[in-house]
Amino acid sequence: MATPDALRIGISCFPSVGGSGTLATALGQDLAARGHDVHFICYERPFRLLADGPRLHFHPVVVNDYDVLKFPDYTLPLSVRMAEVSRDHRLDLLHVHYAVPHATAAILARSMLPPEGQPRVVTTLHGTDTTLLGHDPGYAPAIRHALTCSDAVTAVSASLRAETERVFDFPGPIEVIHNFFVPRPPRRSAAEVRRELGVDGEVLVVHSSNLRPGKRIDLLLETVSRVRPRDAFKLLVLAGESFAPYAERVRQLELEDRLVVREKVTDIEEYLQAADIGLFTSDTESFCLSILEAMCFGCPSVSTRVGGIPEVVEDNVSGVLVPAGDARALAGALESLIHDPSRRRALGESARARARELFAADVIVPRYEALYRRLCR
Repeated sequence: MATPDALRIGISCFPSVGGSGTLATALGQDLAARGHDVHFICYERPFRLLADGPRLHFHPVVVNDYDVLKFPDYTLPLSVRMAEVSRDHRLDLLHVHYAVPHATAAILARSMLPPEGQPRVVTTLHGTDTTLLGHDPGYAPAIRHALTCSDAVTAVSASLRAETERVFDFPGPIEVIHNFFVPRPPRRSAAEVRRELGVDGEVLVVHSSNLRPGKRIDLLLETVSRVRPRDAFKLLVLAGESFAPYAERVRQLELEDRLVVREKVTDIEEYLQAADIGLFTSDTESFCLSILEAMCFGCPSVSTRVGGIPEVVEDNVSGVLVPAGDARALAGALESLIHDPSRRRALGESARARARELFAADVIVPRYEALYRRLCR
C-alpha cells in the first residue's frame, strides 16, 4: 500500500544488458517496495524488470522507421511518451539515466506540459555521455543544455563529477551517488555452475561487460595469455554483446581451451557465485558496476586504476589495482592471486564487507529519496 507521502516517479534508462540499466531497474524496484509509484518509460522492458507490480509499471515507447528520415529517431517519441505518462499519472519527477537521449527528451517533455503539470527532472550521469559524447561537438552543447535545465544532476562517482565539470565547463552542482547492486538468490549451486562450465579444480576468472572498446577485451585476452601455468585457470566472459569479433584473437593466443563465453546473460548471479577472481582491463570507467557485482559474492578483482574504480576497490584490501594498459602488470597480479588462495579469500571477504557497507540498497536508495523530496517539497 502506498504511503501518504509517496512520490510518483518516472524512470528512463537503456533497457539492454549493462550497468546503467541494472542500476536504474534496481532503484525503481526498491523505490516501489518503499511505497512509491514507479513508471519505467523505455523502448523495451528493462532486462531485470521481469513483471509489473502494484506500484511498478512499464510504458513502452513505440519507435517508427519512416522513409523520409534517414535514421530512426528515438528522442522525439520518447519525449512524447514521457509527457503522456507524466500527464496521465501526474508524475512528480522524471529520473533519467544518461543525458543522451533521456535528459534531452525529459527537458522537451516537460516543456510540452502546463506549468502546474511539469515534473522535476533528475539526470544521472553514468559515463559515456561525458567521457565519449562530451568530446563530440555534435553532442556536447545539447548535453550541457540538458544538464543546465535539469533540476538536479547526479554522477555515479567523484571521478565522473570532476570530468563532467571539466568537459562541459558545467558549474553544477553535481551530487555524487554511487551505484548499488541487489543480487538475486542463485537458483543453482556453485558446484552445478562450475560443472556446466567445465571447471574442475581450476581457478575461475570472470569478466562481465558489454564488450565496448573501452573495456579493452584485447588487453583482457593478452593478460590471461601470459598467466602460467595455463591449466591453473579458466576465463569466463559474461558478454552483453556477441563475442564473435574476438574469436580470431582467441585462436591466435591459443586460449580456446581456457575460455568459456556466455552471451547476454540475465542471471549473472548464477555465475558470480562460482567465480574466484574478477578481471577488468578498461581504459576508462566511471564506476564499473561489474566489479561491485563480483564483490557482493566475495569475489575480489584485479582491475585497472582508472576513473571511479579506486572509489569502488581499496587497493590490496578488497582487490588489486594496476596501471591501465599494462598487460604484464595485470597478468602478474592475476597470477599471484591464482596461486595464493588464502590471500584471495581475505580480499574477497573484505570486498563483500565493503559492498555491504558502502554500496548496498539501504545505503544508496535513501540518498535518492532525499534528493527527490528536496525537489518536490
